[in-house]
Amino acid sequence: MNLNDVIHGFRLISSREVADIGAILYEFEHEKTGARLAWMKSSEENKLFSVAFKTLPSDDTGVFHILEHSVLGGSKKYPVKEPFLEMEKGSMNTFLNAMTFPDMTVYPVSSRNEADFMNLTRVYLDAVFAPAIYEYPRIFEQEGWHLEWSGGEEKPFYKGVVFNEMKGAFSSVHSRIETEIFRMLFPDNCYRFESGGDPVSIPDLTYEHFVAMHKKFYHPSNSYFYLDGDMDIAPVLELIDGEYLSHCERGEAAGDIPAQTPIAPETKRLEYDISADQPLEGQTHIAYGKIVGSWRDREKMFAVSAISEAIAGSNESPLKRALLDTGHCLDVSLGLCDGVMQPFGMLEILNTDEEYANELCETVKDTVAKLLSSGIDREALSSAIDRMEFRYREGSEPKGLDRNINALAAWLHGGDMLTYVDCSGLFAALRDRLDGDFYESVLSEWLSDENGRATLIMIPSHEYSETLREKEDERVREELAALDEDGKAALIKENELLVEWQRSADSPEALATLPQLPLSEVSDVPLKLETTVAKRDGVTVLFHPAKERGIVTVSLYFDLSDLSVDEIFDVRLISGLLGELPTKNKTALDLRRRITSVFGDLSFTVDSFASDDDREYCRPVFIARASFLESRRTQAFDLLSEILTETLFVSDLINEQLLQSRENFKQALTSRGTRYASRRALASFSAEDAFTEITSGFEFYQRLNRAISVFDKTPEERIAGFIALLSRIVCRARLTVSVTSADDIEIEPLLSSLPDGEYGGSNKASFFLDVPKLGGIVVPAQICYSAMIFDRSATDVPMWKALTSILSLEYLWNEIRVKGGAYGAGAAVTHLGAVMFHSFRDPSAKNSRRAYEGAADFVRDFLAAEPSLDKYIIGTVARQEPLLSDAARGNLADDMYFRGLTEQKRIENRRRLLSLSPKDLLSELDVLASGATYCVIGSEKLVGEFADDGIIINNI
Repeated sequence: MNLNDVIHGFRLISSREVADIGAILYEFEHEKTGARLAWMKSSEENKLFSVAFKTLPSDDTGVFHILEHSVLGGSKKYPVKEPFLEMEKGSMNTFLNAMTFPDMTVYPVSSRNEADFMNLTRVYLDAVFAPAIYEYPRIFEQEGWHLEWSGGEEKPFYKGVVFNEMKGAFSSVHSRIETEIFRMLFPDNCYRFESGGDPVSIPDLTYEHFVAMHKKFYHPSNSYFYLDGDMDIAPVLELIDGEYLSHCERGEAAGDIPAQTPIAPETKRLEYDISADQPLEGQTHIAYGKIVGSWRDREKMFAVSAISEAIAGSNESPLKRALLDTGHCLDVSLGLCDGVMQPFGMLEILNTDEEYANELCETVKDTVAKLLSSGIDREALSSAIDRMEFRYREGSEPKGLDRNINALAAWLHGGDMLTYVDCSGLFAALRDRLDGDFYESVLSEWLSDENGRATLIMIPSHEYSETLREKEDERVREELAALDEDGKAALIKENELLVEWQRSADSPEALATLPQLPLSEVSDVPLKLETTVAKRDGVTVLFHPAKERGIVTVSLYFDLSDLSVDEIFDVRLISGLLGELPTKNKTALDLRRRITSVFGDLSFTVDSFASDDDREYCRPVFIARASFLESRRTQAFDLLSEILTETLFVSDLINEQLLQSRENFKQALTSRGTRYASRRALASFSAEDAFTEITSGFEFYQRLNRAISVFDKTPEERIAGFIALLSRIVCRARLTVSVTSADDIEIEPLLSSLPDGEYGGSNKASFFLDVPKLGGIVVPAQICYSAMIFDRSATDVPMWKALTSILSLEYLWNEIRVKGGAYGAGAAVTHLGAVMFHSFRDPSAKNSRRAYEGAADFVRDFLAAEPSLDKYIIGTVARQEPLLSDAARGNLADDMYFRGLTEQKRIENRRRLLSLSPKDLLSELDVLASGATYCVIGSEKLVGEFADDGIIINNI
């Protein structure tokens, strides 16, 4: 291609080599509409299509978030209710979703398969440019909000998918903090509004305004197309131009976002909800926010991130240590909120009391003044730069999507789209800046100068959620009372029509309009995960080849099969302390610097592996995992060995870490409740599942509470136990090593640094937990999460993978998301044959449970028509073959090794999946009638709906 060539209406305006990622960037402009299009041409097999629109909110109704959901609910060429869902059923996609940001909405899809990629692109193009929202207001009512009322004495209420999604988001105090800091810092532009929607304001959105916003912002002249990977560009451009853009006239692009001038220093006090049994003391959070520059200031933005790591990245970093040493807070967070036109820095001081706000503010001032006087530690800054560069080199999957979002950070504002994509020279420049006062000047402007600072104080309340509910109920009652009899009749009729529409099925003719990937496109051999097993110095070593040269991942697996449950729990505690405590030769701060400099990633955890047919036993392990540049191998091995064998257990530092872990877990229960409801319900199913609950579920949280109490009373005794236990388990006798690398590396120096030790275990252990058949956990949230696990094992797991796909996408989606208004729901089967159902950000776990109990009847009715299973099989295969980094691929291969899952067995499972018939899916349906364990996590009101059923309730 040559400059100014016109290909299907797109003029090539620029081409550049991007050597750092091995690609060529072609930039085009559509001559008729002015649409922008970029193609990052590379050898990557995975192909990405994305179209983004600059969407600038002018209120808190979440109109662009609701549009993001709604345009994927049918279109002109594909007149089905859920084309997004239909493509999910039968596509080999590697990414299929859409995202709402504070100033843009992005619609990306990707696939390794050429035909599938074009199918997805066709459907997404029609969705954004010709959505069915103009013809079917029911889409808006379902995805956004509507007033639910069927007449009589029934209580009216607001219902909608985005409405409940944002109720869940606003239940997280940290999400609230970010939203409110945005409001304070940007009073004069679009960033003061919550683009996702504030549940209080979502019911202000009218259908008329909703469609008007689509007309205004979803125009080709306001679009940014991005393509990535190895593809034939001509058919894609022909599709975009010939079927969409060529029929449009040039319109207006969304205007520039006006730059926000610094605000006068402002302090705001707001309430947030905590559980009724939690004390109010020590639950206040204080946040300081300040705009630190523009998207143009690339070096400065990266410098802010480096400074954050250097002065607050660990408990021993100077700013965080100074604040913790006041004794008036539990944790501190410092970082950059970027991806917007004017990124801002935010300091959060967590779990304090308002009476200490001034003292903590003075501590920040004094500490920053000292740092400005003495200079920020250069080794800490250099280490932070090293870590940032490693993560830039490693990337994340899908890499094309990562590049797309990074490109838009500048492209959306009229800048060079490579600004945050090609950082090849940036890190050298940041290191050059270490000489001089660049970093101190950034710190001074950010945390020393109060001009432009927003201070937010979040006060805990036992009544906040109830007050919100009462206000919402009052608004609903007033809205209903304002209707005359004709208005009430119209409302009832509107709800009836919505339910009728939701229950209606797409016609075969409508479904036939969707492009379908044939089953023949799916290989009967899964993507190979290569493992070479060898012995090095008497230790079993697993080698996995990597695609990317220069990055190594090493995992050390130490067998724990001979440990008791209490010892396993202690190993889990120890795993959270390693890397945060000093060693014999390094202070905790020195160690943190070295870790950040040497390792791209370093983690310590516990896990277990069970063979696919063994519910009674599993193999528990302690894992030390590190990723690093091959050039840093010697330093990485020395440092990893030092942490494992020479860590000093200091009581004050341990106590801090344990308290922080408990608070983080409480927040996770509120924001990611489905994960913990599933773990709780699974805990009685198998030894592996009991182990998971003990080490990372609600059982772990309860044990952590007790451990903190015991540690406070007998720290010396507990420390002695930790030291003895770590010395016992870190030895070569228990060790299996995994290495993922493009080149063979010498592992012997690491092995020789570890003691020989002793081990008399059998590589398997049994764990058991007796959890309630019906259990609940009350958290401060306006919604809930639920999970149901059936008692009997599914023996034909490949068959159940297809069946749970059908249950997720044909049944639970409709019953719980579409009709019930939950943000998400699904079914899955574990490798041990545990069949599970779950819901996410759910307004009624009671209704979801009824849906779970009706699953068997649905399956029988669905299969009675003997439908083709091809698309469900294709979708199931796709979910088994996600894009994986080298490290993730190595970890998965390790999992297969420890479970005893051979390549031959994987092939047999794939071929079993490809051969399924409807009759097969009926063969084990009695699993769904075998009894079940149910867990719900949510508000006291929603958990309390099960009181008459004898639910056993716990509080956090």
